[in-house]
Amino acid sequence: MCFIFKLCFSQNPCSMLQFITIIMLKKYLLFAFFIWRGNSSPPRSIAVIGGGIGGSSAAYFLRESFGDSVSIDIFEKDSRLCGRLATVTIGGKEYESGGSIIHPRNLYLRNFVETLPGLEVANRNNNSVFSLFDGVNYIFKSSYWKVTTAIKMLWMFGWSLMRINKLEENFMSDFQRIYSLQNGGMSFANTSALFYAMGGDQYSHVTEVTAQSYFTLHGVSGYTIDNLVNPALRVNYGQNASVNAFAGAVAMAGIEPGLWSVKGGNKELCYKLVTNSSANLVQEDVTKVGISDEKFTILTSQSAGSQREYDLVILAAAVGGNMYEIDVTEACEGPSPSFDGKKYRRTVANFVKGKLNSSLFDCSSPTTCPTTILTTNQQLFYRSIGYHMPVDYQSGDDIAEGVYKVFSALPLTEDQRNFLFETSIETATVDWNAYPEYRPPDIPGSFVLNKKGFYYTSPIEWAASAMEMSVISAKNAALLAYQNWYGSPFVSRESENRKTEL
Repeated sequence: MCFIFKLCFSQNPCSMLQFITIIMLKKYLLFAFFIWRGNSSPPRSIAVIGGGIGGSSAAYFLRESFGDSVSIDIFEKDSRLCGRLATVTIGGKEYESGGSIIHPRNLYLRNFVETLPGLEVANRNNNSVFSLFDGVNYIFKSSYWKVTTAIKMLWMFGWSLMRINKLEENFMSDFQRIYSLQNGGMSFANTSALFYAMGGDQYSHVTEVTAQSYFTLHGVSGYTIDNLVNPALRVNYGQNASVNAFAGAVAMAGIEPGLWSVKGGNKELCYKLVTNSSANLVQEDVTKVGISDEKFTILTSQSAGSQREYDLVILAAAVGGNMYEIDVTEACEGPSPSFDGKKYRRTVANFVKGKLNSSLFDCSSPTTCPTTILTTNQQLFYRSIGYHMPVDYQSGDDIAEGVYKVFSALPLTEDQRNFLFETSIETATVDWNAYPEYRPPDIPGSFVLNKKGFYYTSPIEWAASAMEMSVISAKNAALLAYQNWYGSPFVSRESENRKTEL
């Protein structure tokens, strides 16, 4: 077997397809050899800590893997599910205040909507106009006609636009390999192994370089980075092209056509996933995960010192930094999860039901103003302005019922709001730690906290934060849990020894 693997790195290297095939062969041969080391019956109980999209999908995948006899508890400290997927109510209508867009090639989320009863794709206002604004003038406005928009974009950005499109297409093609790998049963102990399986060395190194250097290396002009890439990063991550290249590629995908959301709000995903997983929702605040006599123990602030015991635990809530405080040091085999000074970035979503400043934005109503205003000037106090429809919007509804969402680093002052809007009938502010602050090289880390059965989903966010990324990580955690319990090894390779360990 070792000889076969050496062939992949000889003078005649294997193709990626051959490489993946050999990995799969290795897994199943090892499975046959090691299966006697595992358990013959399913675990009695599994805990999932965190009821966000990662935790709720982890519960769903665990049920799918282990069957109906396993008891699954989801610990969620808040009164509602879905964490950073949330809505805000204005004028009696709900609007997305958290993660609001889903890419058409996000296959797990798409499958959830297609298969889980009660989920539907939300209606969208098709009369949308995308714009790039420098704070004084528009440097670009799209058209209602797609061909016209494409010609205008090509005229403005030239060959750089074609290069970005090619890079994004290659990125998405590589990204989509993860679905066939996971469907084939492959799991990964760390993010380096996961990314390498998706696209080889080139793909797995993109968290270690900046988006600026990555796009420049591939022939994208500085003008295009300043006026297209940076605006995409400002609206999606509140940052610029100094983020890692993986996050840069995800941000660019976030301004592509065909984006969608779930009717009633993306938060509905979590509720449906939990319901269909038949998990028990425990609305308590976990303070510690320990281990005793081969069982993992969970202590909550509400349990008065009484611990619950579990065979397997999945931690689906980011710990450390400026996120959740959960003591996991006892349960971890090595160092507990740490961001080493890294933190999640504060983002403020300011909602205003009113009328934009007609002189500043050269428009007089929702039908004449751009639907999306991305900013190219990084010195502005706001990052983007988007016209949003209610989560229960129906085609034909009066679009004047929508509101504007303004992203900024701090809540808008009254003067700032009056500068952007002529009128503001109703306002709301959602202030939250939305996504990591990327400072490459970003080395995301391990999914395995203890090989006896303690797994972590959040490391993947240090490559890029997105709903689908969390679901992919949740699927990986469920696979790790299943294969560990029944004695099947998982793919584990450290980034500095990718080839030698194979």
